[in-house]
Amino acid sequence: MKEIKLSPSIFAADIVNLKELLAVLEKNNVDLLHVDVMDGSFVNRLAFGGDHIRMLKKSTHIPLDVHMMVVHPERYIESFIDAGADIITVHQESTAMLYHCLQLIRNRGKKAGVVLSPATCTATIEYVLDLVDMVLIMTVNPGDGKQTFLQEMLPKIRAVKIMVGDKKIDIEVDGSIDDKTAALCLKAGANVFVSGGYVFGNEIEDRIQKLQKVLGLH
Repeated sequence: MKEIKLSPSIFAADIVNLKELLAVLEKNNVDLLHVDVMDGSFVNRLAFGGDHIRMLKKSTHIPLDVHMMVVHPERYIESFIDAGADIITVHQESTAMLYHCLQLIRNRGKKAGVVLSPATCTATIEYVLDLVDMVLIMTVNPGDGKQTFLQEMLPKIRAVKIMVGDKKIDIEVDGSIDDKTAALCLKAGANVFVSGGYVFGNEIEDRIQKLQKVLGLH
């Protein structure tokens, strides 16, 4: 069984209290820190860039799981690696150069992932699996907040699990992940769980521990 990991999404955090929040995450041994990069074009919102990644890298020892929601990600990958990204996931829908993007990330010694938006077919990543360390399945539409978990993505998670087979590829889920939806995704085959609004919404330490318990992390 692949290692189960929790990746809180820093986009949902109160940036004013970032130092204290990072200390809570470290105290509770979260595995990854999810960093959303949004360009206002691929998705409507704007969030984080190379300078923010560099700042986060200096502020925590938690590996940075950078999710690129940008058009032409190939233009920015190297700058994000230089800033300190440890994992970079690229949307299948965002570029005609997906193969190149994944090669570039891997060649720089970082982990590479591909992201599937809800309407994107799993077959579109069949020919890049040998370059992938992670497949991220969006369980809401990318870039928008306060959405409802899409139950239709559970069969998609199962399909990706079958497609991945014995390959050492993590299956990550992102979008309205709480203790209940995390359990559903775990059962379907996911092993990396992004949670933003749920973790940072209230009683952060309690929420992290609830997720860890559901995921069998303690």
